[in-house]
Amino acid sequence: MARDADSPFSSYRRDLMKAVGTGAVLTTLGGSALAQADDEATEADDGMADDEPDGETGTTTAYQVEMRISGPPTNPERPADFFYQPTGLHLQPGDVVKFVATTPDHNVVSYHPSFGMGRRIPTGVPAFSSPVLGWRQASIGADQMDPPAEMGGGAGPGDGQGTGTGDESASAPEPQTWLYAFEVPGVYDLLCSPHEAFGMAMRVVVGDDPEVPFETEDPEALPEPRVGPAELARETLTDPALQPSAIVEAGTVAWEELEANQVSPATETPTETAADES
Repeated sequence: MARDADSPFSSYRRDLMKAVGTGAVLTTLGGSALAQADDEATEADDGMADDEPDGETGTTTAYQVEMRISGPPTNPERPADFFYQPTGLHLQPGDVVKFVATTPDHNVVSYHPSFGMGRRIPTGVPAFSSPVLGWRQASIGADQMDPPAEMGGGAGPGDGQGTGTGDESASAPEPQTWLYAFEVPGVYDLLCSPHEAFGMAMRVVVGDDPEVPFETEDPEALPEPRVGPAELARETLTDPALQPSAIVEAGTVAWEELEANQVSPATETPTETAADES
């Protein structure tokens, strides 16, 4: 049976599509509106989503979170920095986040018992996971052999190594995107499964009540992996800047604002903590 064009669902879908731009295909899962970027879409996303809200359509506000790799690392235990930008984000129920694979091989996964992990999202919210995202296939030449350049190096279009023809006019690859509507108030801890060990995790606080049962400031107090966050993700999620109350106050928290990523200009290494200096 076809849905009524004037139904609340249809109205919400129109508002959501306006907020996230064109070239997206909507699906639903567990009551949360989702959108997966259409790799074969002929119209590119208009890029209106940003780290700050860019506009509202009804009650839907679109935000953007980039999934990045950068170097040199701010932590010697990482080969590079793997992170979400911003790493902390405060939303209101119904707000939509567009996750953008600025560099490839990332995904968005909720800490949830369905995945063998302790729940770190609100009770009643089903587990969710994006596919592993990379470059849109339509933006990669059919004869291209090597991946596009990342972090300013390596093979890529326009350098004679990324395509079979060495076409100097080749355009930059376009990132895949994935969208999720955060409808239920509470705290959501998310991870990138390929890079959790390197600290790629983030926290989303939905609504204005930052109280959450799993919160801790001490990595040692977290459950051991695989139930709890693994390796450097433990450090990310217990950073003072990602305390739920701090996220609510700040609105957004950049990766560079995390305590472990503070870099001293004199040494270009992470700033020592007061305990280390003593």
